[in-house]
Amino acid sequence: MNHKSHKLIYLLAILFLTAFIIKTITDKFRIPSVVGYILLGTIFSQSVVSNFAFLSKEFLAWYNYLLNTLNFITVLAVSFISFGIGTSLYIKILKQLELELTLIVIFESIGAFVLVTGAMLLLGKELFVAILFGTIATATAPAATVMVLKEYGIPGEFSATLMVVLALDEFLALLIFSFMEPLSYILASPELELTITNMLIEPFLKIAAAILLGLIIGYISQYLMVKCSSETRKILLILATILGTTASAVFLHISPLFANLTVGFVYRNVPQRRLNVSDKIDILTVPLLSTFFILAGTKIDISNLFHSSFLIIAVTYTFMRAMGKIGGSHLGAKLSSAPEHVEKYIGFGLIPQIGITIDLAFIIQKDFIHIQGDVANISMLILNVILLTSIFTEIFGSLATEYALIKSHETKKQLRWNFLKVE
Repeated sequence: MNHKSHKLIYLLAILFLTAFIIKTITDKFRIPSVVGYILLGTIFSQSVVSNFAFLSKEFLAWYNYLLNTLNFITVLAVSFISFGIGTSLYIKILKQLELELTLIVIFESIGAFVLVTGAMLLLGKELFVAILFGTIATATAPAATVMVLKEYGIPGEFSATLMVVLALDEFLALLIFSFMEPLSYILASPELELTITNMLIEPFLKIAAAILLGLIIGYISQYLMVKCSSETRKILLILATILGTTASAVFLHISPLFANLTVGFVYRNVPQRRLNVSDKIDILTVPLLSTFFILAGTKIDISNLFHSSFLIIAVTYTFMRAMGKIGGSHLGAKLSSAPEHVEKYIGFGLIPQIGITIDLAFIIQKDFIHIQGDVANISMLILNVILLTSIFTEIFGSLATEYALIKSHETKKQLRWNFLKVE
């Protein structure tokens, strides 16, 4: 155990040092840092490191073991991200939701699900694989889009609409995943029979239990937070709340995502005054999320890049997901008679997927790896496709968001890409 702990310290030291270097480089060239983290993780991936002839078999065995030991970071990262999503769901705004926002969120999610699922079936993939790809495609990562809005945008109708759509999109994606992932698991397991109970009732009860757990912990925690005057106690309480909620959810075999999302929702809506925990969460999660994305990159099998079948799946997934998001949001906005600039360009802000999408892919990999046969390999295929395509959606998604801001006349003068300027 001492030997293991020493090696973990070595590995974490290297990861944090290289993360600092990557962050410095990406900030200088104004590249999304998450892209740098995943690329760095790819360099550290087992498929790359194992090709170094000078490394002993004992070293490689230890290396693979230590990377797998750090898998718990995935669960923690999911929890913090979900908590952040919950804090963006303000009940006063939700009460004022118009048909416009509701239809945009529903149609862009359904559009991505239907197009990606259908495309995977046309490529000859099994039904459960197609459903998993379609389910993951519904999620949109808000981080990259929000960063662009803050840096280049000015307050306006388009930006306000996009922010609300992003928050609701994440909630709906988690809801869809909570039903579709168990359904896919049943379809992939020959020994399991598909029934109303395990297809609908059990997922619903687990979601209800996670929400109830989040409500209880969130209410107690926010009450204590209001009483706290010390910044140190506030930080410790936030950590205890999120980690305690996650531990309780794991113990009860319910979703840590929904539980922490509910806690964040309570934090945002129950107290009479704003608790302002966002800044504290941002600081606390910097080392966690950077490590998470680096570790995600280590799961990429670099040899896949040379297989035409893998590249076809990745390109198809990316293209059909983008078409579903853009086309679905356009249709939803048109049916609700939204303003013309919202109707035309809202979908361009829904392209990035790094964050919650990778979380969902990791959950699939963890759950499906226990099924006999080729299912474990398929779950790794899904994870690799999501990781690879996330790099491109992060870059081109930011570009698309800037384009939408320009066309909506809600952008500042400075731009990251000069060729996007519109007279």
